[in-house]
Amino acid sequence: MKCLRYSGLLLFGLTACLSAIGQVPDQSSTPNYILRNQDFQDRRLSKTNQNFGSMYYQAHQEVGQIQRHGKAEKHWTPLGPFGKEYLAGIGRVNSVQFHPTDTNTWFICVAQGGLWKTTNAGASWTSLNGDLPILRTSYVAVDPTDANIMYLALGDFAYLGHNLQANENKRNSHYGMGVYKTTDGGQHWKPTGLSFKQTDFEGSLIAKILIHPADSKTVIAVGQTGAYVSKNAGETWSQTSSKLFWDLEQDPNQDSVLFASTGYVHAYQYGEVSILKSTDFGTSWKEAKTPLPRTGKVQRVELAVAPSDNSYVYALACDIAGGFYGFYRSTDGGLNFSTRAESSTYAYNILNWQLDNSPGGQGRYDLAICVDRNDKNKVLTGGVNIWQTTDGGLNFKPVTYWALKYQRLSLHADVHEIVQHPTNNTIFACHDGGLSRSFNVVADNISTLKDDRNPSTSWTEYTQGLNVTSFYRLSVNQENGSELMAGAQDNSTVYTADTAFFNVTGGDGMESVFDDKNFYRYTSAQNGTIWAFFTNNGSFDFDGTIQPPQDEFGEWTTPFVAANNRLYIGYTNLYTANGGFISDKMSDFPLIQGRDYARPTTALAVEKSNGRQIYLGKRGYASDNISNAIWASSDGGKTWKDVGSDLPDDLYPSYLEMNQSDPKEAWITFSGFDKTNKIFHTVDGGTTWKNITFDLPNFPVHCVTHQNDASGYIYVGTDLGVYYLKKDTTAWTPFSTGLPNVIVSELEVDTTDGMLVAATFGRGLWEVELADYSKVPDVGIFNLTKSSVKVEVRPNPVSKSLYLEVHGIEKGIFNSRIIDITGRTVLSKELTLKTPEAEVEYNVSELLPGEYFLILSDGNSRRVSRFVKH
Repeated sequence: MKCLRYSGLLLFGLTACLSAIGQVPDQSSTPNYILRNQDFQDRRLSKTNQNFGSMYYQAHQEVGQIQRHGKAEKHWTPLGPFGKEYLAGIGRVNSVQFHPTDTNTWFICVAQGGLWKTTNAGASWTSLNGDLPILRTSYVAVDPTDANIMYLALGDFAYLGHNLQANENKRNSHYGMGVYKTTDGGQHWKPTGLSFKQTDFEGSLIAKILIHPADSKTVIAVGQTGAYVSKNAGETWSQTSSKLFWDLEQDPNQDSVLFASTGYVHAYQYGEVSILKSTDFGTSWKEAKTPLPRTGKVQRVELAVAPSDNSYVYALACDIAGGFYGFYRSTDGGLNFSTRAESSTYAYNILNWQLDNSPGGQGRYDLAICVDRNDKNKVLTGGVNIWQTTDGGLNFKPVTYWALKYQRLSLHADVHEIVQHPTNNTIFACHDGGLSRSFNVVADNISTLKDDRNPSTSWTEYTQGLNVTSFYRLSVNQENGSELMAGAQDNSTVYTADTAFFNVTGGDGMESVFDDKNFYRYTSAQNGTIWAFFTNNGSFDFDGTIQPPQDEFGEWTTPFVAANNRLYIGYTNLYTANGGFISDKMSDFPLIQGRDYARPTTALAVEKSNGRQIYLGKRGYASDNISNAIWASSDGGKTWKDVGSDLPDDLYPSYLEMNQSDPKEAWITFSGFDKTNKIFHTVDGGTTWKNITFDLPNFPVHCVTHQNDASGYIYVGTDLGVYYLKKDTTAWTPFSTGLPNVIVSELEVDTTDGMLVAATFGRGLWEVELADYSKVPDVGIFNLTKSSVKVEVRPNPVSKSLYLEVHGIEKGIFNSRIIDITGRTVLSKELTLKTPEAEVEYNVSELLPGEYFLILSDGNSRRVSRFVKH
């Protein structure tokens, strides 16, 4: 099927709040990053006061136990996105480091997608995640004497400022596992002595790690619970400060001199703001004299030292709302700081969205500063946008404007780090869309960016080959199997028709739906903003925006489905829509006792043929002892029945799946840490439910889908991996071979091609053959499913010639292809095998360094082998 013509991108902000009309409670003034992470933790809360870290640690042990029962050998392969050509962004990069001797080799820490390396200045990338237990990464330190030795901050530190103590349960949204170390370039990782075993949860997030340039056995790490120094290459650590650290910087001219900032979290009345200096590589600290208030006004401070004159040290501070508070400078080596600009007197808020003086920003989430190597008065600051000062902070001009990103005119929003290349003057920016570089940074007048829309600074993106998008939801067009849409954090909704991806709508992409019967495609953003596109003429023609009705609101990820020739939307009540307009209200659910709004809908399933059978899950608020509610209707929404009496009332109902051939059969999942209550099954329309959790590891379960054929397989996606359950059995089987260790947010069965498709939160889209699925083989094509057939590749890693070895195969014609990490085919070959044992050579010398998959197929099944090209 040809790719649909693309007519007009909807230009919505990447980080601007796309708030719905009449939301209750009011969320219009709450930044997206807070709502996003509140959603993350709400899905995992229960009434019991649990510790996220402890739960994850125990669940990891259970994965090993369940694998002893057996695991499926079918291998997942990536579907993309491609990473550069058609997208505004690919995924958040937290930091970048350079090889100590080879400046064409870079390392990046992806927020949810792990550690990556390029050896050709960003032309291609290789994953270095080896056997890491999770892929949340913040910072990597590379040994200056041996680049195969690295220390990795395992966890997503960007969320420290607003989820340090989430609700009354003191939980982080994106947990960490301390510091891990590799000595073989990332093939294998081991915990250091500073890897918290998920029981000391508050200490699990590390912000930065530095290695002493003259003594590589001396390492320092700072984070939530203080500063830690190791003298024996990470085996043991000593705590040298118990403050909450935000930043750590090294004097470029004095190896043992460090500068650090500590912070205050206003929402929890926690911590104190200060700037510290150490002259013994963190063994002891001395507090600088600054105008910064310790508590109540400032939260986060970022630091930078001028390479051309290390007596100049700069500090950038954000206020309690994430906006600009002040810019400060020391000219005596970080002992005393004076004010250069403060929000009370300065004309602009250099941390907000709109290049003006309106309040707010995201400084707790994105804050960066960099001093030019050759000019101690030239400084770049990063927040939502990048600004520049050339007079040491007295005046600033903007360099980027996020609203121009979709026209490919400026940088992606939310800048987490700004770094100058070690041997030239180019500037790198790590942001929510990936990694970019400018070869000539030039500041502009505000009118040049906002009115003329003609920025002077251009950026080169280095995202080709990075499979690191964080997806919330996906949809596969069951009419053809080639069309796919998926919604991504901070990177919009993407669309492909088996060719390339492009953006359809902006904001945080959420749920999407194909409605081929009415020639519509629907996409959405956070809290229930839905866009309708008419596609009968082969193009995306915008047909209207659906918002929650007055006094209603949508969940962060609002569920909606196409059924019965219309769209069903779960706000606090159930509505139907045709095109871009709401048509009918299908329910009148009660308000929460003591509140003026009803529970929002989190899960929805509707009988597609006639809309008669409906299942609807509504979340509660565990921290306030407000239970969830599960409803069902068998008459198209005319009457509703509470069907939740057999179900847990304190867990987040994450997904509903209906058997469209028998609508009385359905499954519901819950995404909290309750070992015994994860998935339930009904065969009588919800009157009774059977708990089929059985031996699932105690990870949150986010989605369920089923194979609507005689096999009766059920698949679930969790915080770590995919599992399936055979019909009439009680043991779940791991189904994650080749799938990265990231959150699986949605699964869909592609009935056209017999594949299971997964949206992951951090590593893009993936697919695998269904666990038990057989198409009628073509004449002359033989099956690869026999257990006696062995397929492997060697050598691995490979430089020039790759050899495919097959054993025990039946003679016949086979197709083979090599795909890269984005799912793009880079080499294909048809094979005629005449003997059970065979060896086939592939010349891969021209392939760029990176991760690849060789797929051997017979038209009915496939075998997949992963390899790395050096």
